[in-house]
Amino acid sequence: MYKNSNNIIHKYLPNGMEVYLHPSNFAPIISVQILVKAGSIDEDDIDTQEGGLAHVLEHMLFKGTKKYPKTGQIASTVEFEGGDINAYTTFDHTNYHLTAPASFALKGAELLLDVVQNSLIDEEELTKELEVILEEIKRSRDNPNAVLSHNMFSIFYNGTRMAKPVIGFQPIVEKFSREQVYAFYKKWYIPNNMIFIASGDFDGDEMWNHLLELTKDFQPKTVPKRFRPELSNITNPVQNQPTAIIERGPWQEARIQLATIAPTLENHDMPAWDVFASILGEADTSRLTRILRDEMQIVTSIDSSCYTPKYPIGMLGIGFFGMANNTLQALKVIVEEIRRLAEVPPTQEELTRVLNTLKAQRIYSRESMDGISRCAGLSLQTSQKMEFETKYMHAVTKVTPNQIQKIAQNVMNQLESGKFSVSAALGREILPNITSTDLTNTILHAAKVIHLNEEPLETSLQKSNSPSFNKASWLNHYFRKTSEINPDVKQIIISLPGDKTLKINYRNSKRLPVVSGMLLLKGGLIHEPQDKNGVSGLMASMLTRGTLRQSYRKFIEELEDNASSISAFSSRDLFGMRFDSISENSLRTAQMLLDCFFRPEFSINEWERTHKETIEVIIAQKDSPVARISKLSQPLLFPNHPYAKSGIGTEESLAKITKEDAQQFWSQLFHAKEFVFSIAGDFDLRSFVNLIESEFKAFFDSDFESKKLVLPPAPQLPSSKSKRVAFDEIQREQAHITLSFRSFPISDPRRTALELGANILAGQGGRLFLDLRDNKSLAYSVSASQSPNIFAGVFTTYIATASHKAKEAIEGMKYHIEALAKTPPSKDELKRAQSSVLGSQSIESQHHNYQASQLAMSDVYGLDFDNFLKFSDRVNAVTPEMVSDVLSLLLRENPPIISIVGPKGTWIPEDDESVLNWDLS
Repeated sequence: MYKNSNNIIHKYLPNGMEVYLHPSNFAPIISVQILVKAGSIDEDDIDTQEGGLAHVLEHMLFKGTKKYPKTGQIASTVEFEGGDINAYTTFDHTNYHLTAPASFALKGAELLLDVVQNSLIDEEELTKELEVILEEIKRSRDNPNAVLSHNMFSIFYNGTRMAKPVIGFQPIVEKFSREQVYAFYKKWYIPNNMIFIASGDFDGDEMWNHLLELTKDFQPKTVPKRFRPELSNITNPVQNQPTAIIERGPWQEARIQLATIAPTLENHDMPAWDVFASILGEADTSRLTRILRDEMQIVTSIDSSCYTPKYPIGMLGIGFFGMANNTLQALKVIVEEIRRLAEVPPTQEELTRVLNTLKAQRIYSRESMDGISRCAGLSLQTSQKMEFETKYMHAVTKVTPNQIQKIAQNVMNQLESGKFSVSAALGREILPNITSTDLTNTILHAAKVIHLNEEPLETSLQKSNSPSFNKASWLNHYFRKTSEINPDVKQIIISLPGDKTLKINYRNSKRLPVVSGMLLLKGGLIHEPQDKNGVSGLMASMLTRGTLRQSYRKFIEELEDNASSISAFSSRDLFGMRFDSISENSLRTAQMLLDCFFRPEFSINEWERTHKETIEVIIAQKDSPVARISKLSQPLLFPNHPYAKSGIGTEESLAKITKEDAQQFWSQLFHAKEFVFSIAGDFDLRSFVNLIESEFKAFFDSDFESKKLVLPPAPQLPSSKSKRVAFDEIQREQAHITLSFRSFPISDPRRTALELGANILAGQGGRLFLDLRDNKSLAYSVSASQSPNIFAGVFTTYIATASHKAKEAIEGMKYHIEALAKTPPSKDELKRAQSSVLGSQSIESQHHNYQASQLAMSDVYGLDFDNFLKFSDRVNAVTPEMVSDVLSLLLRENPPIISIVGPKGTWIPEDDESVLNWDLS
């Protein structure tokens, strides 16, 4: 038994189940996980064809137990308490996890332990769930990124069970019997093959005694011998010659992944390999990102990381997406840059930057109870147990430039000797003549070319001076507000020249040394010129591409040195900038954000790169059915209104936009009447207020001529005579469908009842999930949501299903919307929805960036600055009748809008189809 002053408990139950309890009361939340040490590599895929069985079992364990026998009862129980429950399967373990309010701690532990002990594995439910899983398999085959990854694992780990996807293959999965699933369950789901993890607001001793009682009849067994052949006995092509696989599909451009051998999880060199991968391509300042994306502009994105399982070998993966014609050149440059590291070690500055990032990640991982549990889960699977993470971080801090150089030399040796694999996902018409040999030969040739380069990297860093603050008297000189609901939530209001207002909304917390902030104002899509769709997004991207004080490269280097991040965004109604930072660097990060806002550089080189990248993102969205369906539905929902336009523009509209257009749009931001800067975390208030106030006043004290911005009129409602169906043909196995209608603007208080209506339909305990997914097996993914905006909102139901099931799916979604509009939900249904919505907010509120977002958005939308704190009162005030009344009102005013993205032959409603008119009789 291990126990410290924080009452952390780490010991074993009498039946051999490992238990780790981490009580913490910083938020009224609990996170409970049960990690079963069995995954897809424990399946017998030779004699009994079990491939995919572990994943099927993960699905089935939520389909009923002796205590919760009804379908959906388990999820409904958790959601009724405001929690969320889910699971995932990996190669070597399966994780069952729930997050919920603290009052559910003991009950949550009981429920998860019931799931792993007493699942019914009902034969009828299995038949239905297998259909759902087949839809999940189809979805993965439709996703080029999933195809790329599956193919890489199939060749890299050939000869092991890791060569097959965790989800399995359709011909095998569709034949699973109840006996097979149940046998796997009883074989591996034994207490001495499990880890129970809980973190959050609970009493550790009480939880331990609770576990003793819950598991007294859960008897241990001998853990079966695991199939883990030695690497030398595996027929693995990566050990002797290069392998490559090209799969073609209805996709855009090229997705490529190069992989070679890396250490396993507990290898002493593993931390250094992580650092090596980060130097190559994890962040904006990483070498491959800077060279291939920023300087040469031949890829849209690139990343490098180490996959480090416990068995049999690890994988260093370098993947990129971009224009297909650059594929071979990009592979060549990747090898050349690895060679550069092999010849000249990295600078100490590069290592420091990576170390700071890893330190910050460690801090942020403790921002939520789920993060604490996830970290514990990883460590407890190692032989070092809870010392693993500490030893890992210690090893990282000791990494030297020479170690990185030796790793690069090792990688080069592997590439030169052909110990690598390449996976490519290409469009059918892209690079029609390229072969697998072309890919491997490009790498082999680049690896064997002798190219000595001793030129050191540029490492000078020019930081701006810290701000000089005025000595004026402090807080009493400001108009201030304190929330009556939570005295920690406060506001400072500052008058600016030109009849403008600056609001600083803040919430100070000393729990973790992190700070998040947001600068927010009205803007975005609604202000775009008619022929310049996409200019707001381009402008937002340019603001973080260098300032008049600091080049883009210096900017991102300093951010990563400080373990900080800054981003900008433009939505339908808003423009905003965000930052996240550790506390000691937070003031400087805020200063850099304001520098981006007030003094962007708009260099021609960065403009050309940003413009090009945005067009490539638009092209890439053609591979996303969800992105395509949004472009279909918005013009139908918002006819002749800016809301109908694409958030990032089109290839045609972007071709008309110049750098000067983006600069002009940026200058319009300052015509706003009100600016809100929110801050959450551990920060010095006076320093922040002085900085923010001085920056804003210095800008507006200049000869700034403010203009009144003209807002567009409210969008017209679609009528029964309007076009209400849109179809976009795409070569995929599934059809993606939305059934939507217009809803309330954000200022309308009735939207709360509508949000609860969406939750009654959605969620694992919701009507759509229980009927269309669980009962009728139409889909793996089905949902409902409502999204309010300043002028109007949208209520949307979504399903991804086999194309021949499209009509049944649409009719099913329509039926449940109508039923909820005609008849109020039960009190229990409403209670589940209320608890689920409030529980989700509590879980999100653990994160400082969520707090900063809420502090800012309430104000900018014209609501009270602490309006988000009143959410629970609004939710609890909703009655069942209010839900049905709101839906009924909206359906009478708004026809259904149906958008479909799917293969040829998908059912499309005709004008006289009943699904195009609501039936409220």
